[in-house]
Amino acid sequence: MVFYQTCFSRIVSEQEDQLVPALPTIKHCPNCSAGLHGQFCYSCGQNQKGIDRFFISIINESFENIFSSDSRSARTLFYLLFRPGHLSAEYFSGRRARYIPPLRLYLITSLIFFFILSIQTSFNSDITLVDPSKEANQEHRSLEADIDGLNFWFLSDEENQNLTKTIKDQLEKAQARIEDSPGEFIGKFMDLVPQVMFFLLPLFTVLLKLFYFSSNKYYTEHLILAVHNHCFLFIALLVSNLFDLFGDTSLKYVTAPVDVAVSIWIPVYIYLSLWVFYQQGYFITAVKYCFLAVFYFALFGVGASLAMIWGVMTL
Repeated sequence: MVFYQTCFSRIVSEQEDQLVPALPTIKHCPNCSAGLHGQFCYSCGQNQKGIDRFFISIINESFENIFSSDSRSARTLFYLLFRPGHLSAEYFSGRRARYIPPLRLYLITSLIFFFILSIQTSFNSDITLVDPSKEANQEHRSLEADIDGLNFWFLSDEENQNLTKTIKDQLEKAQARIEDSPGEFIGKFMDLVPQVMFFLLPLFTVLLKLFYFSSNKYYTEHLILAVHNHCFLFIALLVSNLFDLFGDTSLKYVTAPVDVAVSIWIPVYIYLSLWVFYQQGYFITAVKYCFLAVFYFALFGVGASLAMIWGVMTL
C-alpha cells in the first residue's frame, strides 16, 4: 500500500512540474552585456554564434562581412562607383548608418591608392626623368635663354644679373640631383602627393561653394560631395593604373576596353554627381563643370609643382 502511494505521489509531482513552465535562462551579449533574444544582439548587432578559431574560418568571416548583400562596404562601394552623387544625397537625407562614413571612406581609399602606387613606383627600375636626346638639350637651352631674359624693373642691373645666376645655378644643381637619383626624387614626390590631394579638398570645396552659392547649401555639404568624388577618383585611377600593367601582355585585349571605359566614366561621373546633388539644369551644370575642371587642374598643377620643388630641395 505504501509502495502504491509513493508511486502515485511521484506521478502527480511530475505532472505538476510539467504544468509549471520553466523560467528561461537569460543570456547576455559578451560584447555589450545587453540581454539576448536571438542570434544577434539588438543593441550592438554582434552575431552570437560560436567562434571558430581556425584561421581559414576567420578569413572566410572577414570576406563574408565585406561582400555580403547587407554589408555597408558592398553597398557603399556599389553606390560610390555607379550612382554619382547618391551617397552625398543620402548622407544629408538622414540615411547614414547604412553606408561607410565619408571621411573614413576617404582615408581607406586614399591609403590603398597611394600605397599601391608607391609599390609600383619602387619596383619600376627603368625610371628616366631626363631625356639626353637632342630635343631635351634644346629645351634646356631654351629654358636658360628664358632665365637670361629675366629683368625686373624694381631691381638694378647688378641685382638682376645676380638673380639670374642664382636661378641658373639652382637649375643645374636640380638637374644633376635628379639625374643621379631619379628614384629618390620620385619617392619624395610620391610622399607629398597625398598631402597635396588632402589640402586640395577644402580648396575645391571653396570653389563648389562659390559656383553654387545660390543653392543655400552649407560648406559641409559641398565638402561631403568633394570627399565622395575624390574617393571615386582614387578607385577609378587605381583600376586604370592596374590595367595598364597588362598593356604588353595577351590580356591587353580584355583590359584595354575596360581601361577606356573607366577613362570615359570618370568625367561623366563627376558631371552627373554635380547634376544629381545640386539639381540644376544640364546646360548650367555643364558650364560650371568646365570651369570647375579648369580651376581644379590649375590648383593641382600648383600643388604638384610645389611638391616637385620641395622634392628637389630635399634630395
